[in-house]
Amino acid sequence: MLALTQAGCRPFAIEKGTMAVSRRRTKRAVIPTAVSIGAGLLTFLLLVREYESARATTLAAGGAALVTALLFALWAWRVRRRAITRELSGPVLGQIPLEPTAARLSEADSDAGRAYGAAAAELEARTVGQVVLVSSPGPGQGTSRTALNLAAAATRSGRRAVLVDGDPTQKGLSRFGRTGATPGLAELARGEADLAASSRLWAIAPGFRLPFIPAGQGDLPRRAGNGAGPMADAVDMLTSVADLILIDVPPLGWNTSAQSLATHADGSVLVVTETSDPEAIRGATRSLADVGAPVIGYVVNGASGEHLHPTPMWRRTLWRALTTLTVAALLFVGWNALRIWDSWQDVNRDALDVGAAQVFLPIPEAGITTPEVFPEQAATAVTSAPVDGAAFRSFLIVGSDEGGYRADVIILALFPEGSGQPVMVSLPRDLYLPNRCGSTYSRVNTTLSGCGSSVNGPTLLAVTVEDFTGIAVDHFALFDFDGFERILDAVGGVEVCVDRPVRDEKSFLDLPAGCTNASGDQALAWVRSRQTEELANGVWRYVPRVNDLTRNERQQDVILAMLAKLKRFDSPSQLAAIVESLTNEFTLDDQLGVGDAIALAWSLRTLDPDQITRISIPVRDFTADDGARVLVPTVSFSDLLGETRPDLVLGAT
Repeated sequence: MLALTQAGCRPFAIEKGTMAVSRRRTKRAVIPTAVSIGAGLLTFLLLVREYESARATTLAAGGAALVTALLFALWAWRVRRRAITRELSGPVLGQIPLEPTAARLSEADSDAGRAYGAAAAELEARTVGQVVLVSSPGPGQGTSRTALNLAAAATRSGRRAVLVDGDPTQKGLSRFGRTGATPGLAELARGEADLAASSRLWAIAPGFRLPFIPAGQGDLPRRAGNGAGPMADAVDMLTSVADLILIDVPPLGWNTSAQSLATHADGSVLVVTETSDPEAIRGATRSLADVGAPVIGYVVNGASGEHLHPTPMWRRTLWRALTTLTVAALLFVGWNALRIWDSWQDVNRDALDVGAAQVFLPIPEAGITTPEVFPEQAATAVTSAPVDGAAFRSFLIVGSDEGGYRADVIILALFPEGSGQPVMVSLPRDLYLPNRCGSTYSRVNTTLSGCGSSVNGPTLLAVTVEDFTGIAVDHFALFDFDGFERILDAVGGVEVCVDRPVRDEKSFLDLPAGCTNASGDQALAWVRSRQTEELANGVWRYVPRVNDLTRNERQQDVILAMLAKLKRFDSPSQLAAIVESLTNEFTLDDQLGVGDAIALAWSLRTLDPDQITRISIPVRDFTADDGARVLVPTVSFSDLLGETRPDLVLGAT
């Protein structure tokens, strides 16, 4: 080696890959992933458009993941099936990841560097010779890069390696090293320069030097008849100072240099790519054997197939399937959230500010004037002490008449925080209660008309209900008769069961005996009917004891039946469809956010109507001062709630 060091040491830069190579690598990695995941998502979208249940959505997502997995696995199988290694007749020394096509040195700790190190180790294990040609079946296979990196890897492993540029016509390695092409191998073989003058030292890494012999100028001397001659002497000089000589030569037939050197070589490494022609590989293998440098093994250069990937194919297939599931779920939830949000923006809104109304309409110090002949029992029952509402949320459900100035349905629903069962109480529309607007008594249903321009109807009704029950109204939902009818139709009607055929000419009720899935108009007629008739023994007669309390029970029955229908949704898409269909049928308070509404709707899915506490308000008939027939309570609501649901009034003061 002393002779080789006389030419000095030139640092050899480790160069990065080019942008074009990066794009090719990215293209090969991304396209099959994008196609398989995209096909899976398309499958999901097609399936989920037809079926909106949770089970169907889950099956659609599973089908999408399966499509992704199958397509990616098919691509991987095709890559394996088309792998050039299947066409090689000898051992594969190494499969090198995609790198720039120009000769350059890979970093030792890179994927390519590790692959070259493994190939150099395989080469050492498979040959006892010192002189190895590095050739290819055709141009553009990366022969020079492979020779350079094999020599560098052998040097880093401790071997005494020499790299030789054996192509004086192209001088690929000589040009790349920028150490000059002359004097080199040609001059050394012709005796025009000694080994020291013909050699260069490249600093390939800290502490590692790779001797390099450039191509030189002119053709290489041809061999003598017995194989001896100038070229044999040049090779002998190299073998005397190194235990591995790697000579980069062009494909056989391109010029005479490969044939001249093949006589003195112990074997060859044939560099191929995934796109190499199998027939050309077989021809080059035969030709190298014929000239005395049989192929020791193959290096697949620029390989990018599935067989090279460090992660098992099944794991990468699973990862892509899971990615499809995740993206499908995000798209599904995001799309339906957008549908709900868009529908939510179209919901009619009205202000609810009970606190401000109570300040604006305070109860006089002397209290609201009671009617002249007012039952003492009713006087104490028309108001209740405030209840701590932290344990539940309260919703006031109001159904108005055609003009929107009278409430025909008034239901207060309490939803306990946690797992407690809800409470539902109907207030008869003729319930006679204190009305802060005018400091007098009125039917509770008239408060929906508001108090002039100062307090709107829903707020005044909420104030009146709060004074009576002691429960702060958090939110309200207001609908008219037409809206109620459309809501019932949207959920597919509700079941109404009667023992005999019933009718009411005033409300247009007409139902047969038994259980009927009543449409919206018939369900509405049923809850509004005051003069219900039934057919008994061929004669129509009025049903006894039909009053506001009867109507309240019917209202609750129908609303609970409607909730039972609504709670059947079990996926965000069904919830979004319901919201879209019901958007224009409600007027909601301006304090109810979309998040609270969705949480409430989702919680109703587990609601058991049979477990709801239904409270009836005990009332008695009363004739107001103006002669109107009304109803007055006989028990305060706080006492009534304490008897039926004491868990909700523990904080009562």
